Amino acid sequence: MRAHFLECVDSDGGTSGRLTAEELFTNIREHAEGRSGKLSGELLELLHEVVRRRVAQMALGLGCAQKGLGVEEWTHYMLLRSSAPSYVAERQLNRQLREALKTDPTVLSKLQAAFEEADTDGDGILPEQSWSAAFKAANTGFTELPPSLEEACQQDNASVYLEYYGFIQHSLGATASPVELALYDLSQGAIKWVPPALLGGHHMEGIWHSGVRVFGKELWFGGAILESNPDNPKTMPFGNPTRLQKLGVTLRSEEELMDFIRKELYMDYNMKSYDMLRRNCNHFAHELVQFLLPGHDFPAEVLMQPEWAKNSALVSVLQPVLNQWLGGFGDAEAPTQPGCGPAAASAAARRIDDLTQEWRHRLEAGDMVLHRKRFIDRPWVVRIESISGTQGARTAGIVFFRPTGARWEDVASMLSLGELWVWEVVRQSGVPLCEFYPLLEDEPEADAHHLRLGHSLNDARVESVLQRLCLDPFVQVCPRGHCLQDATRPWFLQVPSCSICNELSVRTVRQCPYKWCGFGVCEACLSKGCRFRGGGVFCDILTPSLAQDVLGNDGWLKYKASSYFFKADHNGKGFLDRLKMRRVITRLVAEIGIHKLPEKEVTKELSRLRPQSADGDTGVIKLREASVQLDESAFKDFFQAALSLALAKKTELAPAKLSERL
Repeated sequence: MRAHFLECVDSDGGTSGRLTAEELFTNIREHAEGRSGKLSGELLELLHEVVRRRVAQMALGLGCAQKGLGVEEWTHYMLLRSSAPSYVAERQLNRQLREALKTDPTVLSKLQAAFEEADTDGDGILPEQSWSAAFKAANTGFTELPPSLEEACQQDNASVYLEYYGFIQHSLGATASPVELALYDLSQGAIKWVPPALLGGHHMEGIWHSGVRVFGKELWFGGAILESNPDNPKTMPFGNPTRLQKLGVTLRSEEELMDFIRKELYMDYNMKSYDMLRRNCNHFAHELVQFLLPGHDFPAEVLMQPEWAKNSALVSVLQPVLNQWLGGFGDAEAPTQPGCGPAAASAAARRIDDLTQEWRHRLEAGDMVLHRKRFIDRPWVVRIESISGTQGARTAGIVFFRPTGARWEDVASMLSLGELWVWEVVRQSGVPLCEFYPLLEDEPEADAHHLRLGHSLNDARVESVLQRLCLDPFVQVCPRGHCLQDATRPWFLQVPSCSICNELSVRTVRQCPYKWCGFGVCEACLSKGCRFRGGGVFCDILTPSLAQDVLGNDGWLKYKASSYFFKADHNGKGFLDRLKMRRVITRLVAEIGIHKLPEKEVTKELSRLRPQSADGDTGVIKLREASVQLDESAFKDFFQAALSLALAKKTELAPAKLSERL
């Protein structure tokens, strides 16, 4: 590996022993042009971004960044690609290693020397008889085998081996924790007696709900990401598990797991996303298992159960019931009317601080993005060459640079053939836009993640995409995010009033399918709202021109305020507290395109809307006070004032004109 670096990668023939970003760019360009011909200007721009991120991923903080990457960093990176179970595992290990290097800058060289000395066959794996000596030679403070390795050595199975990733992980002091899968048969055995003909030809042992037990708790998904205490039966809503399956031991820490849930899973697994067939408790458990035990098999009968059942006669009966029940644990205060469960909400009703979907709607050919199919996959920097289809089903053609040995299992074979680190230009078509993530300028090493409000305010590339006018027609939804349908009410029944103009004499042409929601709009109001500037009233981003039109129509202003209220009130509490109010303000600031709203004016409006005490004194209120709570009605007044303030700052209106607008 070192010889390959000095002879083939370091362009000065290994005299410096370091690889600069310029040398890496030249190296990849020569490989790519040797296979694909001269690179265009757009491909060269893409390559610069690839090199920037690749250098950031390799760099461990050894030496001066301007002098380039050392052979130890490059060797470490390549050995991890051949031994780490996933990109996520590789990234987490490097975080630990960077912390260790701050205390001892020689720790990586000692670890590599110990591993190389113990690897007598030169095949990159250590037999169990060499483990103790290797850990002692590493001299990182661990002279005895970790419990998980002790247990592996005592097994009567075939010989156990330790690869580079596992050796570094254990040497840095990772402790092993057991991981178990708790399976609950919701049918309590009844599904076994259902004929396979009703289940798409499959015989099922149970209707499975699953939870993952680790660090003394059981984690599961039921409309929210929840945890129960297995030692306390009162916290277990499904009773004792039908089956408790030991999966193995993880080297992850509880802190890493919680960080993964907050950054990776929270946006996709929430009250409004539960669906028995597409995103259920078993999908969530599978994500956790893949993080804790990368590459570990998940029981097919559990994970594939929705696929087997989706075309069966029984699923049409079970799906709404299970969606309502299993998806409702995260919101004890949710309404109880039929159809009001989390699965009833469409994808339009996302969290107010998540701009990922809005960003994807505006992607165009020429944009550079990150592509990742699964969270454990390495994100690739790609350029979009074409986009086809309509909103909700759009796909893209992409181009990107890929080295041979891109898969971990390929590295050893590529090295033996002398073709390691040979780059090529690859094109791919039919990539769903839901697999794209923002390429942030100030986070070259960051993983692909959802676009939060803070990113949109600080990244020129992201901001330019969000400011585009989306050409696709937007889905018409009610304030809660339910897709509107053509009104089919018979003529002899009472016609509900239009929710926008409140006229009883007009007939609504589009209505929310859920009666408890009660939203409907007449043809005149619908036509007017769709003609608003900035994409119309159903546009997912409130541009300055659209905001001006909304402020000029009280009915659509109330609609827009309610939309923001329900997005901010993501857990259905019925009011917005201090934190949620800040998210609303940050969202408005990002959409209107200003730096911030004046704190003094914001707190003044909140003080005006705060309920009076018994003696009539509202007191002085600040946005950072925890006692701020606005219901939907009060929020409408605040939304109008905040939107007016934002537009005033955008257009630099005089104070007199501002007071008139308010």
